[in-house]
Amino acid sequence: MKNSIWVAAFILLYCCFSIESYAQNTEQKNRIWGYSFGDLIYKAQGDTLFWGNTEYAGLEEKTIGSNLRRLFIGYDYKITENIKAKVLVESKAATTTKEGRLGLAVIHGQLEWSELVPAIPNSRARVGLIPTPIFALPEKTWGYRSVEKDALDLRGLGKVIDQGLSFSGDFNQQKTAGFSLMVGNGTGNKPGVDKYLEYYASLYKKFWNNQLTVELLGDYARKAPESQQALVRTFISVEKPIWTFGAEVSQAYLDEEVSGKLQAVNPLSVSFFLSNKLGFLGENWRSFIRYDFYNPATKYDAEGTYAGPSQHYNEHSYWVGLHYKMKEKIHFMPNVIINQYERKNQTVTKRISDIVPRITVYFQFGD
Repeated sequence: MKNSIWVAAFILLYCCFSIESYAQNTEQKNRIWGYSFGDLIYKAQGDTLFWGNTEYAGLEEKTIGSNLRRLFIGYDYKITENIKAKVLVESKAATTTKEGRLGLAVIHGQLEWSELVPAIPNSRARVGLIPTPIFALPEKTWGYRSVEKDALDLRGLGKVIDQGLSFSGDFNQQKTAGFSLMVGNGTGNKPGVDKYLEYYASLYKKFWNNQLTVELLGDYARKAPESQQALVRTFISVEKPIWTFGAEVSQAYLDEEVSGKLQAVNPLSVSFFLSNKLGFLGENWRSFIRYDFYNPATKYDAEGTYAGPSQHYNEHSYWVGLHYKMKEKIHFMPNVIINQYERKNQTVTKRISDIVPRITVYFQFGD
């Protein structure tokens, strides 16, 4: 009986240590995380022409309601010290089931090798459904993806994710200069394989005690024997303890059907933003402002017949708001969006500016 008690005690103690060891191992290897943001909106002004790439261009004037724009759920698994897997799914208004309910779409599904090439500091390779380098630095510096996408992403120029292989690294251990290379299918997260690939490359350099950053990026894809497109982008930012400034100039080279034949349209995008701490309100307050200029057709033909109406207008977009960090992972951002339409052809309809006040709520969860 006494021996049985000791055996039972030993088994119980072993199980406790095993459970604790497993929990610690799980904590080291597994990570579940996510975030979500949405808005309470009111479209104070707009016209009856319901088209455009900005968030609320397609809404009728006086529309009021709530809008869940994104829900991310991610899972990271550390396979070895230098290899990890990552899966990310997203739910948003554009991802709906056949019943019209919010659904889920796979955004990332990748393997990542860190320190792959010892001679290249911070070298990293990714394979699978992976992020492209197009928006990474501007979006991180802007810091308000919950308010608005990067300028190129907003206008549908370039892909956030693609299926392929990437390799990135730095030129020194101080991370003051680096590069990113990628080749992908060019289909984003949609299934599809053909004989054409898309190529991405970026270079960055930091100056002025790492407070000034300059990045150059290029993107090239051939879509068909007679069709190809390219994108060139320059991004500059200055990050100080109290404020952050960024500027992005991008030129796309692509063809669209004009008057029944393919012609170059070559959109141009220019974006400026500034955010700063509001010390007089407290440590948890910031303000932000952003301006985008978008010309969807720098090769504009006033007599041409376009597939869509957007090429007849330049757009001037503004975001102005406040940021209050209620808790470490809970943020409230009252802001207003203004989108102005500038006619390039006096024969087309004059558009009224869209004005949308809203309150954006952003929260994070998990590790």
